[in-house]
Amino acid sequence: MNRSPGRLRIIAGDLRGRMIDIPPGDNARPTGARVREALFSILSHMDPGVQDSHVLDACAGSGALGFEALSRGAEHVTFLDSDRRTADAITANGRALDVADRITVRRGDAKHPPKAAGGSCDIVFLDPPYDSDVAALAPSALAAAGWIGPETLVVIETRRAAPVLPGEGFKVIDNRDYGDTSLYFLKLSD
Repeated sequence: MNRSPGRLRIIAGDLRGRMIDIPPGDNARPTGARVREALFSILSHMDPGVQDSHVLDACAGSGALGFEALSRGAEHVTFLDSDRRTADAITANGRALDVADRITVRRGDAKHPPKAAGGSCDIVFLDPPYDSDVAALAPSALAAAGWIGPETLVVIETRRAAPVLPGEGFKVIDNRDYGDTSLYFLKLSD
């Protein structure tokens, strides 16, 4: 099914109330407002927090998580998505929100990511297509490419009925369920 494009409201922070365009097609499945609000509430009590962080929004889709992070004080967000239309829409949204100087858009697959240019991120959002193997395979690939380091917090969104089993080298530090959605918080194992 090919969805028509829509718009999504940023729910809090400096960009609160501003809209982002959702790219057409099935690649952009935006995280709902309730789950985004819960996620960022949890992050406000975790280390590292969002303020002044460097974030990777892998499988970026609409870019909702990355733009919400920017709105809440992230210093820089890199958006990673394999779809050209999605990457173009994220770039256009960055310009429209006047945050183009705080974002980088890279095309690539989270299971075979490009090398991280500036070292590991503070937070990695991974919101892959539901019912795919990306949630299980991407964290190790992102770590090998330098995006995930010892202090990086990895947040994976998945369908509640499809639990995340972190690959070797990762541990789940928290898990929250919201309706049909589950959020997993991972770090590298010691």
